Amino acid sequence: MEGLTMTGESERRRARPAARGLDELLALFERDSGAHMSAGPASDDDLRRVEAAIGGPLPADLRAFLGRLGGGLYYHGHEIFGPARAMVHDIEMVPDLVSVRERLSADSAAPADLVAFHRARGAFHFFDRRRPGVFSATGERLFADLAGFLETIVVPRDPSASPPPSR
Repeated sequence: MEGLTMTGESERRRARPAARGLDELLALFERDSGAHMSAGPASDDDLRRVEAAIGGPLPADLRAFLGRLGGGLYYHGHEIFGPARAMVHDIEMVPDLVSVRERLSADSAAPADLVAFHRARGAFHFFDRRRPGVFSATGERLFADLAGFLETIVVPRDPSASPPPSR
């Protein structure tokens, strides 16, 4: 797929069920708020607009994440796309989920039911509107749920070692 970086083999090997639940992980993200730059929590109206634009509901776990934290830049350069763009520097922003979807949809090889919600180090991760989990650009299911993905890929092994982003 042109323009889409496939998820690396090392991520597949590390995939495992989350030891912490989504609520615990969201609380961790909130405690580490100094390491993030976000657009702020998304309203129900914002989330409904995204769902209308993508042609179906957001996964419940992603909806919970966006409702509590919003889209933005998390930990070490993990972009999580939300209803609104998030300014992270004077000239840099994290794009919104619908804009990313439209840009990637222009690539006719992109599966229609996959919606990108995360990007880091050039690799995108997707949710599938038909089934639960987190997927690669090829549609391979990598994680059973958002909690497993966040814990394995986004949250640093030692969250206290995460430096705040430069402003």
